[in-house]
Amino acid sequence: MVSIKDLTNALAPLGLKPTDFSVLALIGSQPGLKQQTVGEILRIQRPNMVSLLDSLESRGLIIRGPVANDRRSHALTLTPEGEHLLEKAHQVHGEHDNRLSVALAGIEKSVLLEALARIAAMQPYPSGHTAPSKETDHDVAG
Repeated sequence: MVSIKDLTNALAPLGLKPTDFSVLALIGSQPGLKQQTVGEILRIQRPNMVSLLDSLESRGLIIRGPVANDRRSHALTLTPEGEHLLEKAHQVHGEHDNRLSVALAGIEKSVLLEALARIAAMQPYPSGHTAPSKETDHDVAG
């Protein structure tokens, strides 16, 4: 919980919560993902996802666009403002990651990441999706 609190405090000056950051990071890494897919990957329930995206859209950070051959779905992309804020958030997240590394001095980071990857692998991912790679796990969620 200390880790989440530190990340929450670090992102607050940007007007972001860890969940906002995770959504922006996922959209930034895979522009055009469907709204439903983002929710499934991040395990955000539909009503919460809708309100979260409404907030990000009203702040001018994302755009909901049409999906070819599916009028009911929305493809998500970052606006230039969203890209700029995500850049800042990645920097803040990197600083957070550095603080965690210092706090975990003496513990092999690769051992910790491997253990966390095993835990994540226990949870089934939505059809057609896989767990993020070890190299990018820390980039999407704190």
